[in-house]
Amino acid sequence: MAGIPRITALLVAAGMATAGCAEMPKSTAGYYPSGTVRIITPFAAGGISDTTARVAAKCMENELGGTFIVENQDGGGGAIGMTRVARAEPDGYTLSVVSLSTAALVPLVTDGAQYDGSSFDPISGITLAPSVLVVKGDSPYRTGQEVLEAAQRKDGTFSVAMPGSMGIFALAINGVTEAGGPRFTNVPFVSNDQSAAAVLGGNVDSAYLSTSPTLLKQIESGNLRALVTGAQERLEFLPEVPTFTELGYGDLPDSTVNVTLLAPAGIDGEVKTTLAQAMGSCLKDPKTADVLGEEFVRDDDPGPERIRAEINSAETQWREAVQK
Repeated sequence: MAGIPRITALLVAAGMATAGCAEMPKSTAGYYPSGTVRIITPFAAGGISDTTARVAAKCMENELGGTFIVENQDGGGGAIGMTRVARAEPDGYTLSVVSLSTAALVPLVTDGAQYDGSSFDPISGITLAPSVLVVKGDSPYRTGQEVLEAAQRKDGTFSVAMPGSMGIFALAINGVTEAGGPRFTNVPFVSNDQSAAAVLGGNVDSAYLSTSPTLLKQIESGNLRALVTGAQERLEFLPEVPTFTELGYGDLPDSTVNVTLLAPAGIDGEVKTTLAQAMGSCLKDPKTADVLGEEFVRDDDPGPERIRAEINSAETQWREAVQK
C-alpha cells in the first residue's frame, strides 16, 4: 500500500507530540470548562466534519462558556488526527467531531493507525447523512435498476466516483458485487464535492455520495438525478428514490455518514454528561439546522449509549466486509 511508511511515521509523531503537550489538569464538572477546549477534525477545512465541528464549537461556547476552538489535522485518511485524539488526556479538553467510519473503519484499512472504536467515549451524535447513487441530470439512466443493468453490460467498466478509496462508499459498492451483482470501477476522490463534480463534468458514469444540503440542491435543480439510496428505508426528503434493499441487495455494509462528538476513552463521567447535555441543546437550536440542514440534524436523542451501540454495530459490519 503506497505511502504507508510515511503515514505510520506521522502517526507515531502525532502520538509523541500529544503525550508531551497536555495543557490542562483533569477537570471536575463544576469547573468545566475552565480552559480552552480543542475540537480536532482530522481533515482539511471545508468538509462535512469541519463544518459540523465549527457549528458545534460555537453552540457549546454559548451553552457552557469557555472557549471551544476547531483544529484541523488531516492526513492518513483521518488516522493522524484521530490518533492524536485517542492519545490525549481524557479530561474534556480534547474532543473530536468526526464520522464513525473515521473512528472505526479507518483503523481497519490503514496500517499504523493506533486506535479503534474502543479508543473513544461517544458524547453525542450530531448528523446522519444517508448515501445515494446519482447520475448526471441528462444521463440515459433513469432508475437504479437501469444502472445495475448497464453495469452488467459494461462488465466492470461502469464508473462510480466516491469520496475515498477504502471507505464506507467503496465497501457498499463492492458489497453489491459480492452479493452477486455487477462489477464496477470505483473512482476515488478526496471529497463529496469533487466526486459530484466528476459526474457533472461527464468524467464518470455515476457517483455514490453522502446526502447534504449542497447535493440536494443539485438534485432539486435537475443537475443530478438520484437513483438509489443505501439507507435502510426510503428517505423522507427523497421519497421517490428506492433503497438497495428494494433492488435485491439488503445486506450491504452501512454507508451512512454518521457524524458524532467523541472524547478520548476514560473521560470523567460528569464532564461527559455536561457535554452530552450541551450538545443535546445544540441539536434543538434552529441555528444548527440552518447550517447543517434540518434533514440531517439528529432528533432521536443520540446520547452516549446510543452512539456506543452504533459504533459497535458498524464496526462489526465493516470488519466483516474488509475481511471478505
